Amino acid sequence: MVNHVDLDEPFVRDLTLADFPFLASLAASESAYDRRIWLRVAIDHFVAVEPKDPDAQERFSDVVALQLDSAGAATRLEIARRLAPCARTPARLLKKFESADSEAGDYMLERAVAYTDHDLEQAVARGGRHAVAVAKRKNVSPQIVCALAARDEVDVLVALASNGSARLEGGMLVDLLLRARTLAEQAGDRRLADSLLQRRPLAPEGAALFLCAKPGQRVDILLAAQRLQLGRPRAFAPPIQQERLDELELAAVARKPERFVAILAEALDCDPELARRIVDDASGEPLAVALAALGASNEVLVRVLISNDLSAGASYQRIRALARLNNALNRNAAIAVMAALRGETAALRRSQSLVDTTAPAQPRAAKARMATKPFEPPQRKAVS
Repeated sequence: MVNHVDLDEPFVRDLTLADFPFLASLAASESAYDRRIWLRVAIDHFVAVEPKDPDAQERFSDVVALQLDSAGAATRLEIARRLAPCARTPARLLKKFESADSEAGDYMLERAVAYTDHDLEQAVARGGRHAVAVAKRKNVSPQIVCALAARDEVDVLVALASNGSARLEGGMLVDLLLRARTLAEQAGDRRLADSLLQRRPLAPEGAALFLCAKPGQRVDILLAAQRLQLGRPRAFAPPIQQERLDELELAAVARKPERFVAILAEALDCDPELARRIVDDASGEPLAVALAALGASNEVLVRVLISNDLSAGASYQRIRALARLNNALNRNAAIAVMAALRGETAALRRSQSLVDTTAPAQPRAAKARMATKPFEPPQRKAVS
């Protein structure tokens, strides 16, 4: 009589390899090399079989956890790499790696596919290296991105911003940009700003970092703002306020820097401190963009730059380059950059109604403008 063989069942039924006495004996060997062999074989078998029986998984977890306690860091990392692609890796083993070894635990948090979003949220809540590892995961869910973006840890935010697969948009992105600007300007920490500016494609919202960006990054920002305006008629830009431009030129020629800053702040509808930073930037690029936003001609730009720079020994080659920038930059793109520097959201700049040209000018405080609020992740109900 021939016994029926179910080809769907694995030949080795015991996940701890108890069906093979020689292999099973290696688990109890005093030799670390023998125990390492058992771990390799047992893990490879588990990954190949992907057992569905919870009891079998628990027994397997018990034995492997004991082996991991006595294994070296290199062995734990090797086992983590073998288990990470397995969707049925028991939650207990995931926790074991997290608590037993920083490198292997971080590897699992970054790559293991068996984690649920709830598990990852718990890891993010622990902060530190756990949250950093989660921030590096590929195709992380929006729910986890929200939890990471809400952390007040620069390392976590830098890891998130450096993850090109993580979707950063809307209020979350604006909040990260403003935090990056504060870190760069007040603490001298450019890591978050650089990570956000290196994302591709660069979001138009990145213009919020224009003042603290490096020369190459500023080019990327202006190109992104320019692309956003492709196909849009210049009619959306507000009319040129020639009187203000004349006042700016007169203040520059008369060497009245305080007056120049005050007029520029009023013309750009921004805080005097922002206007001062625009004027004081040694490259002249922010001032060139600001004047382009106001509709200044090349002649006005050159006269203002020369008047401001004569005492410092102006480089005429640099002034010519800035004049070319003024000529090439779409005015709406320049307006968008200024709006981002004022902290206005992308939604306002993308509405194709940057300024209501039919309405009289109003003070900044009186304008109905979308306020940039700190990003807050959605609240989750407590799990009982």
